[in-house]
Amino acid sequence: MSVTRVILPKLGLTMDEGRLIAWHKKEGERVEKGEVLFEIETDKANMEIEASASGIVRRILLPADASAPVATVIALIADTADEPLPASVAPAPSPLARNDSPAGTGPPLAGAAVGAEASDRVRSSPAARKRAQELGVDINLVRGTGPGGRVGLEDVEAAAALPAPSPSTSALSAASGGKREPLTRMRRAVAEAMTRSAREAPQFSISRDVDMTRANAKREAAGVSYTDLIVAAAATALRAHPRLRSRFDGDAIVMSQKIDVGLAIALDAGLIVPVLRDADRKSLGSLREEREALETAVRSGHARGDAFGGAAITVSNLGTFGVDRFTAIVNPPEASILAVGRVADRVVVVNGSPAVRQVVSLTLTVDHRVADGADAARYLADVAKDLES
Repeated sequence: MSVTRVILPKLGLTMDEGRLIAWHKKEGERVEKGEVLFEIETDKANMEIEASASGIVRRILLPADASAPVATVIALIADTADEPLPASVAPAPSPLARNDSPAGTGPPLAGAAVGAEASDRVRSSPAARKRAQELGVDINLVRGTGPGGRVGLEDVEAAAALPAPSPSTSALSAASGGKREPLTRMRRAVAEAMTRSAREAPQFSISRDVDMTRANAKREAAGVSYTDLIVAAAATALRAHPRLRSRFDGDAIVMSQKIDVGLAIALDAGLIVPVLRDADRKSLGSLREEREALETAVRSGHARGDAFGGAAITVSNLGTFGVDRFTAIVNPPEASILAVGRVADRVVVVNGSPAVRQVVSLTLTVDHRVADGADAARYLADVAKDLES
């Protein structure tokens, strides 16, 4: 008999544990390789995990709503349904696994404050999350009637029909009179990462205005976005600047051989950074397609685990929000991040005469332990040269 151990996967460099949201198969049911077997929640997103082998789900070792360290064996798949499992492949659940589900059950509720029991880990379908946004319903306050308490479309719509909560049921801070909002898992992860970055990595920033007039013509001809152009330029320039695609590791600097570019995307729950793989080797059209696919996946909560981690640099574009320039904080363990402002018409001097040009402000922030100001200046100059040529 062949037995496959299903483990809790590591979906990012900083992931130490994950929370299992739901099983898509029950014990005794058959699963095919490549079929979604379970969903887990990380600090980045909810992710569907596919079965690595076909067979019968013989044992589930980690229940839904429980957390466990990565690499924990959480289920067993065998090629037979009745043959006894060998004792050597049937471990007991990890003692570190813990159940995170709140106590108590009841009918769907919305609008009622749940105080300390408010969960930022509500299991819900993509359709339910989208509908909740449309109706202005806080999905964290909706109790699901689906399997394992999963929130469905009907639960959200039923919740929207209920009256709004009275002020007496709101979670108010006695000291300030303001509402106390618990951190979501994603917001907590962002807070911890940025605090660690600011505390551990001495950072400096340099800025440069770039003439995007020619780049804009190229953008229109290729049918791509400004972000695509800047990601391509940032990735191509990294080939000649290994320091800027490095990370600090104790007593050494580790230089990445691959040029993967992280793309900062703002969600309601916080900031998420999926990664464009081998960005320096792809055409503008391929970069656009991959970026659009990544954005769709992360916004719907269906990004795969391999969509995160391992970037050599991150690009953060707030130009779409009308921001002229800003300074970003390095996303650890990376050593650099490129902040992009809006492309706007500006009057500049060209050959001694005033002229209107489309200009963008790029601000590069760098971990000073890895690179110096001159390194950063040369790299940013190459990015600008690529965009202006």
